[in-house]
Amino acid sequence: MVDEVLVIGGGIAGIQCSLDLANAGAKVVLVEKSPTIGGKMAILDKNFPTLDCSICIEAPKMSEVGKHPNIELLTLAEVINVEKDEEGFIVEIYVKPRYVTSECSRCGLCVDVCPVLLKNEFDYGMAARKAIYTPIPQSEPGAYVIDIENCLNKPPNYLPCDRCVQVCGPKCIDFFMKPKIIKKRVKAIVVATGFELFDATRIPDYGYGTHPDILTAIEYERLLQSTGPSGGEIVKPSNGEHPENILFVLCVGSRDPRYHKYCSRFCCMYSIKEAVQTVEHGVKNVDILYMDIRAYGKGFDGFYKRAKEEGVRFIKGRPVKITPNGDKLKVRYENIAEGRIEEKEYDMVVLATAAEPPPDLQKLAKILGIELDEDGFIKTVPWRGKMIATTREGIFVCGSASGPKDIADSVTEAGAAASAALEYVRKKSWPREEYEETIPAEGEIRVGVFICHCGSNIAGVADVKWLAEQAAKIPGVVHSEDLRFACAGVYTKYIEEVIKEKKINRLVVAACSPKTHLPVFTGAAMRAGLNPYLVELANIRNLDTWVHSAYPKEATEKALDMIKMAVAKAKLLKPLHVIKLPVTRKALVIGGGVAGMAAAASLARQGFETYLVEKENQLGGLLRYLDEIAPEGVRAEELLREIEREVYNSGVKVILGTKVESVSGYIGNFLVNLSNGDKLEVGAIIMATGAKIYNPENWMKLNNNGLKIITSLDLEQIFKNNNNLEARNVVFIGCVGSRYDSKGCSRYCCQVMIKQASKLRKMGKNVFILYKDIRTYSRKAEELYEEARSLGVRFIKYDPEKKPEEAIRIQDGKVHVRDELLGEEIAVPADLIVLNVGMVPNDEINPIVEQLKIARDEAGFLLELHPKLGPVESMVGGVFLAGTSQNPKDVREAIAQGLAAAAKAAALLAKDTIDKEPLVPNIRYDKCTYCMRCTQVCTFSALRGELKKSLELISALCQGCGNCAAECMVGAIEAPGFTDEQIIAQIDAALEEKPYEKALVFACNWCSYAGADQAGIEKLQYPPSSRVIRTMCSARVSQKHVFRAFEKGAAVVMVTGCWPQDCHYNYANLNTERRVKQMKKILEARGINPERLILHWNSAAESKRWAAKMREVDELIKKIPREEIIETVQKLGGGKK
Repeated sequence: MVDEVLVIGGGIAGIQCSLDLANAGAKVVLVEKSPTIGGKMAILDKNFPTLDCSICIEAPKMSEVGKHPNIELLTLAEVINVEKDEEGFIVEIYVKPRYVTSECSRCGLCVDVCPVLLKNEFDYGMAARKAIYTPIPQSEPGAYVIDIENCLNKPPNYLPCDRCVQVCGPKCIDFFMKPKIIKKRVKAIVVATGFELFDATRIPDYGYGTHPDILTAIEYERLLQSTGPSGGEIVKPSNGEHPENILFVLCVGSRDPRYHKYCSRFCCMYSIKEAVQTVEHGVKNVDILYMDIRAYGKGFDGFYKRAKEEGVRFIKGRPVKITPNGDKLKVRYENIAEGRIEEKEYDMVVLATAAEPPPDLQKLAKILGIELDEDGFIKTVPWRGKMIATTREGIFVCGSASGPKDIADSVTEAGAAASAALEYVRKKSWPREEYEETIPAEGEIRVGVFICHCGSNIAGVADVKWLAEQAAKIPGVVHSEDLRFACAGVYTKYIEEVIKEKKINRLVVAACSPKTHLPVFTGAAMRAGLNPYLVELANIRNLDTWVHSAYPKEATEKALDMIKMAVAKAKLLKPLHVIKLPVTRKALVIGGGVAGMAAAASLARQGFETYLVEKENQLGGLLRYLDEIAPEGVRAEELLREIEREVYNSGVKVILGTKVESVSGYIGNFLVNLSNGDKLEVGAIIMATGAKIYNPENWMKLNNNGLKIITSLDLEQIFKNNNNLEARNVVFIGCVGSRYDSKGCSRYCCQVMIKQASKLRKMGKNVFILYKDIRTYSRKAEELYEEARSLGVRFIKYDPEKKPEEAIRIQDGKVHVRDELLGEEIAVPADLIVLNVGMVPNDEINPIVEQLKIARDEAGFLLELHPKLGPVESMVGGVFLAGTSQNPKDVREAIAQGLAAAAKAAALLAKDTIDKEPLVPNIRYDKCTYCMRCTQVCTFSALRGELKKSLELISALCQGCGNCAAECMVGAIEAPGFTDEQIIAQIDAALEEKPYEKALVFACNWCSYAGADQAGIEKLQYPPSSRVIRTMCSARVSQKHVFRAFEKGAAVVMVTGCWPQDCHYNYANLNTERRVKQMKKILEARGINPERLILHWNSAAESKRWAAKMREVDELIKKIPREEIIETVQKLGGGKK
């Protein structure tokens, strides 16, 4: 029996924790109290600082949870009892009925007929939903849910209304469902219950709830979202007009002794993000009222700078009162920089409300037997050096359940909690549906076509019977039939029977989206004995009948084209099989600081042979030089001893006084040469190589006239060694070596500086702190700041736009600086100056970084796979990042990242082989000219070689985007599932009739195709002139494909994909942009209008953008003379192959 772990909470932290656990072989029970997983991240429009589409990057994770064989997802569920025994925990879970079974096809007919209209919680009451609904289009589980409390059938009134039951074709609505209690035995528990938002009505002076144009930041986020209540338009809720002046107010309920003393950590940045978006929407005046800007994360300072450059005005101060004044809002506020109270009118005010514990967390904590801290969040303790442990062994916490955190830090902690929980898991499993391929793919091609009615969703617009008749006439089709609900269980079983009976070896289903339903039909194919990669879907619902309901004749014709395209591709499909790659089940951790030690000990405790290589003769890194860990006050020496004891007790093979000389190999198989002559073979590498403390050489030259200058690290040593400090007047200078040019905030410095200042003040010293911004964002740090002020530490703000050496002058034993809040220069007496130094990248690791081809960011730190969802993964498979090698961070954060990296490595090392999707390209060496173009465009370093001599494909590194195949000039690279022949066959089928009336559209699987899907879900109407071909990435589209479409008479060709920052293949779509520009030049040189080739970026959430573009393209088609299209065909060769 497989060991199970309970994860409570289905936000991004719970999702990532569940995936890390499940991928490492643990069975996971994920409990979520709402109808869907996704949490707050699913509500957001964009993420800072990259402006990624939030749902675009989270939805694949949500879908992965729903499909993962090791995850049991229980929504509408709550933990009601937990008992501890010698084997772990016995847990009781109460699960409410959904009243809709998993047979639901999401056709939406039930929603259409439901008479009950309610406020939509997802849009915070600004839009409506029905009593039967799905919270978001990307909900997981995807089945609809009935809000029984507001349904007309609420017991005991059974079936006074049965409209939904009557229209449900699959008969999946069941009002007889009952609540149930499930018992589980689990080895460990992870709490990821997130946060709730402060009720702004508790501050009457801010006017929330008295005027519709005073919104919270999360409500404003929904206005920005294209699927939100205003369709992505910024409008005043009071009258629907566009505002010209908007004020963002920070720290509403945070950093306020009346409500919450703590900093809510992410509010500054998401408010800046919303402000930047607001400017981009054309709002003229955008102001932010703030206390301190806490842009502490990677890339945050650069984004803050961008906001200022784009015209966002930052005012240091707080509101006094916000009152309606006609159709305006009068805001009276303090302007601290100007030293006065000011008044200004705004059209809208947005309040950044505090994050606070969920209201039922206290109840859950009692059930779990764990303690809460004084703010009501879950209390953490440094158990075995892991600072994500609760007060009860075996129960861990991640994300905002232990205090407010942004997405990146929540994801990191999720991995850390998973790693800690995995230490309790011994019995692991990776269930996989086994099947036998009994139907040969070779020989005669026998295509079976099944066309779904989907109730009236398809059949209500398109003539399904006629489509089935026409499909039967397509060469190679041996069976064509229409089904009422193809995805329903009874019909999938029927499809299986027909496949067996008629020996169908290619399956085409014309129904809905492959994004949601392809697994349903590949599963049916597998059970029938057919290879799952011989299945093709024609998305005639989302891309046709849902968006062309006003054009039934044209929609039917388009559906036939789509079926022909699917059949054309299916006939060329080849059976594919999961690629199994061997794994050396050993790990190497490079660097023996806290992150490296935490990672190594966790991996060893999970049973993996682990090497820890440290260049010094002892472990500990910078922790050895510290006295106390800020802000908690944990003794550094005690923490170091505890983690070091863990390393040795867990069986880590520690190699001291040794460097890594060279590394070769790839994921699962690395060969490492050490300076002591040893050679290591490992499957995973964790880079915990740390950072360096900035060396302030220019400041040290100023040591004169008895004035002493030291660094904050020097002062830490003085405290640790109990040395005397004779200085009476101590001046701290913040941000030395941080926050200039490309260097961002070093995160840990403010809290260290304030902790040291408070300690000196308690010794009777006069203490001054010269700062740019006070960034005490972590738990207990704000309280530390408050204590320092109450002790009499004096804070002096200097110009944040200048380096400290430019803003501060030392002369005659005094520090001269302009106080930005007083507006005048002051002189501060000083006997000792303490430079609060930041971190800089470790350049000693350059040779290893270059050999592994790990990218660096613009500041020189190691670059993570994704700033939000991949903070501990590098872009090189099998190589993970931990601690300050990736970015400056404090001790707690470094330990969490070390553990998170261990969780990722554990998933890789847990099995003897890696199962890889068979989208890895095939290289035709008989055609290859070894030009190395493919190696230059591969963003994952999967292709390596030497010009004119050799080319090697590292299958383990390949992500299957097809970029290399598009770059190859001689057709030597074949992308399985998306070969040139398959794409060209689809093009030819799409343009077989009336090509001059059509646009041939290429769409990337992850974003633009998903955006098209979403337009269908929302029933956004546009003309039926487009024919869409799905590729994994827009970078798969080559000149060969585009020109083929023009040769066949397409009026317009459009290449669509993710916005560059959203690209799922590490900016591979920048190659798309380059290629399209080149194609346009060639078209123009041949006398063809280049405007007929369009490049269009579209996120998964931008449904309205997709529909608008389709309308625009249709108008363009109408303007292109037939003669011009005919001339294009002739100029490009008339469609000859």
